[in-house]
Amino acid sequence: MIPSLSLDLQVPRGALTAGKLAETAEFFSFGSNDLTQMTFGVSRDDAQAKFLTYYREHGLLPSDPFETIDEEGVGELVRLSRGV
Repeated sequence: MIPSLSLDLQVPRGALTAGKLAETAEFFSFGSNDLTQMTFGVSRDDAQAKFLTYYREHGLLPSDPFETIDEEGVGELVRLSRGV
């Protein structure tokens, strides 16, 4: 009996190669916190403690990407991976 394989996609490359991964995996999900950290290249704790408030207040980001999915970045990675 071959065990089923499930994956938690937590990095951008995982999302971008989801089609290839789907050939082997029976199921995969997205680790949105880790995927967001890797997409933005920042630590959630550092970003929330040091600069995200400034970015939001000055219009650089519409919202905290760790509280609401970043549609243009993280959301696009998820959309691309669904094209499998």
